[in-house]
Amino acid sequence: MAASNLTLVIPPLTLSEPESAQLSTALEKSGKKLAGLRKILSRGQREYIDEQSTSLAATFNLPYTDVNSFPTAAIMAMGCGMDAATGYWLCADPVNLHPDLDHVVLFDSTSFELEKHELGQLVSEVNELLLENGLTSYHGRQHNLFLKMVDKPEVSFSSLESVVGKNILQHLPEGRDAAKWRLLQNEIQMQMTQSRVNSEREQRGQSVVNGLWFWGGGYLFRPKHKQVYDVIFANDLITQGFARLTDTSIEKDCAGLEDIPLGKNSLVAIDVPDATSAAWHDLLLSIEKQWLKPALAAIKKNELESITLLTGKIKIIFTKQEQGSFWKRSVKPRAIMDLL
Repeated sequence: MAASNLTLVIPPLTLSEPESAQLSTALEKSGKKLAGLRKILSRGQREYIDEQSTSLAATFNLPYTDVNSFPTAAIMAMGCGMDAATGYWLCADPVNLHPDLDHVVLFDSTSFELEKHELGQLVSEVNELLLENGLTSYHGRQHNLFLKMVDKPEVSFSSLESVVGKNILQHLPEGRDAAKWRLLQNEIQMQMTQSRVNSEREQRGQSVVNGLWFWGGGYLFRPKHKQVYDVIFANDLITQGFARLTDTSIEKDCAGLEDIPLGKNSLVAIDVPDATSAAWHDLLLSIEKQWLKPALAAIKKNELESITLLTGKIKIIFTKQEQGSFWKRSVKPRAIMDLL
């Protein structure tokens, strides 16, 4: 096991065009305050990645490196403390399906508030439909619902992320069993629309929750793998699922480098901020102050061997050897966004 390494997982940057433009301007003004980040991005050993989740799996030495067969639901279920070692698992996220002229637009749980007991009631009302189709439901955290079945269906699903804010008619299930799954989605939508939960939500002026979106299906290859990290600080379910698959302890409270053991191999997953330029700007400044600046100092003092940054676009490793690469020009502040 490699010792004294810090892996810092920064969530992928997802902002609207106006917010991205505002963040770019803000970074230009505060570039000097991000000297550590710019230094690591310019001098570290950089590798471009296609998908953060599969690249994160690779850092755990896990075999889930194909984005097309990545078992998101099973890994997230493990992160929720469930035993997902057997069966085929699916995510079934509660959504608002909004009809608009000749199409239907999907909004996920980031656009509405849903109490856990409300989701429980909605699921209980569609549970007979699920059971008739060989599906068993498992309620994870606030909005996490999983379905388990024995055999893999002959169908492909679109990820929730790829459909949010878009017309679902272009992202419905495809494959030999597609008709069955499309019918099930329609029946669930009709049942949930008639629910007392939604009647009460409408009376309160809240968005209805009138559908489940299936995605992220897959099997776990095996339930246990060799430990890579000594300790993990993470709140997201994917990282926590990887931790459970490798029998690694999970900690949730970690404000900065001073809270982790420098003599060990640690991973810290930064929480996803609000989708605003201000939130992202504050996050980057916080990462610089709490993590990168002290980490660079620790590397210089031989208290830390290396730091690995994993963003939505790159994996970059920085060691003491890279400290001396003075000829490599620091990335410009605006270019930071291209690497997140």
